[in-house]
Amino acid sequence: MPLVLPHHTLEEIPQLLYTELKKGMVQKKHPFRNVVFSTSAQESPMSRWVVCRHITSEQGFYIYTDGRSQKILELNQNPNCNLLFYHDRHGLQIRFNCKGTIHRQNELTQKYWPGVKGHSAENYTTSLAPGTPIASIKHGQEFLEEITDEYFTVLELNPYAFEVVQLSRDGHIRANFDRTIHGQWKGSFIVP
Repeated sequence: MPLVLPHHTLEEIPQLLYTELKKGMVQKKHPFRNVVFSTSAQESPMSRWVVCRHITSEQGFYIYTDGRSQKILELNQNPNCNLLFYHDRHGLQIRFNCKGTIHRQNELTQKYWPGVKGHSAENYTTSLAPGTPIASIKHGQEFLEEITDEYFTVLELNPYAFEVVQLSRDGHIRANFDRTIHGQWKGSFIVP
């Protein structure tokens, strides 16, 4: 069943979408929990699935990563990035254009590191950096002796524009939104 309906106004749509996006941050099986994160460094865009962890009060997003990962190098070269959410049951796609900020060993990472438990903490404490060539699978499963937050990194992704596409048998709906200098979303409907 579609989430965005023909009677919804451009002023209502951002709040409607963010209400659904917030469900993805707390419900582990929600389709908005996992998101495609894309960066663009030198020659070609790079996309990967990540877990969206939190929506900020300014309607930005947090994802966690290892500070030695390729996405960090790419964001350092070009902070422009993209998040693509898709809800298959609603036929809803949302693509955010964002500016990325890297947080490592600061107040923000100290706030979220205690919530990283058990095997999840190992994701940020491999002996070798993510993407390092290895001779055997077991070398990719070697961890630092002490589990610390040394490489734990929070990516803060602040959207400046987004596009929503609502697929429906009754007619598709598509709209673009740009963030105003006052932090509000100003939108326009476009042809799907």
